Amino acid sequence: MATDQDAGLDRRQIFRSAGLLAAGLTASGWSSSIAAASLKKVSDGPIRLLANENPYGPSQSAQQAMADSLQDGWMYATSEGRVLRKLIAAREGVAEDHVLITAGSGELLRMAGLSFGQEGEIVAAKPTFSMLVGYARNTGATVREIPLDQEMRHDLVALESRVTSATSLVYVCNPNNPTGTLLPANQLRSFIDTVESLATVFVDEAYVDLLDESAHNAMIDKVKAGKNVILARTFSKIHGMAGLRVGYAIARPDIIARLRPLQMSFLNVMGLRAAIASYQDESFQAYSKSKIQECLSVTHAAFEEIGLAYTPSVTNFVLFDTGGSVREFARAMRQKNMLVGRSYAPYESWCRVSMGTVEQMGQFAEALKAYYKG
Repeated sequence: MATDQDAGLDRRQIFRSAGLLAAGLTASGWSSSIAAASLKKVSDGPIRLLANENPYGPSQSAQQAMADSLQDGWMYATSEGRVLRKLIAAREGVAEDHVLITAGSGELLRMAGLSFGQEGEIVAAKPTFSMLVGYARNTGATVREIPLDQEMRHDLVALESRVTSATSLVYVCNPNNPTGTLLPANQLRSFIDTVESLATVFVDEAYVDLLDESAHNAMIDKVKAGKNVILARTFSKIHGMAGLRVGYAIARPDIIARLRPLQMSFLNVMGLRAAIASYQDESFQAYSKSKIQECLSVTHAAFEEIGLAYTPSVTNFVLFDTGGSVREFARAMRQKNMLVGRSYAPYESWCRVSMGTVEQMGQFAEALKAYYKG
């Protein structure tokens, strides 16, 4: 496979524009050292294996769209949101009023947490991605958390038993963050059918595009069937655009209309144009998924060789048992110039490591072996 993607693609035009930006900052009163520091490449720092980012993105097409957008940074986004919404609706087979573009899926999670948290209780697994439940709790909502099952997956039976007339929203992150585990699609569909008459089901599908059978595991059919369900998607993972903050919701029009007034951010021209380009770049998406799966294979193999327990992941991160102090392990990895994640209660000795490049995961594997065998 071509290696230009591995090298981060041809960024000459981006860097040329960045140079013009640095010059502009200096001319407007910034010192050259501050301007240079503001444009310092992340690659000069520690290897980031802690935030579930995708270093293989953005795609070359998205980079070109961003470079072409620099001159339009003075404008508010106008038609870009409508263009992206139309593309998503066409691919998913829904009307455009079923789609809401947000500043990353994080904004959507907070919007839902605020809206439904004021109406009733929120039920969620623990541990899971905390943005929705944390924001809901911070704004006064009652959150009921249910432990994962023995396979570190959502316990759908226990979640269903906790839903009452006081429940407004059930949050299901699938695949789950931080465990990387996936619910059987038919079980989740049955759960939605049972629960949605009592409470809205919010299915966070941030990582669904990384699955080999993404269409089978996505719950878009439940939206099409008119169920009381919200799907969250993002450009942060397979598209490698976490820093550009573009996400979207898919739901019934009445649910979209309920959420829209709570939108907190203006969408930005550069992020939207990059998303439009990347969404249509199916070759990059296939490439991105293949590289992440290769990284997972390297990482899983290292755990197997050492004998560490881990959750076979279908995402771009793995949760594994360090067998001791996660803080001590993270400190040792930091000395190897690698930043890894943290533990998640009640799995206090388990650490989440995100996928970097294939080469970086090879370095992580060597550091891992040295830590346990040295």
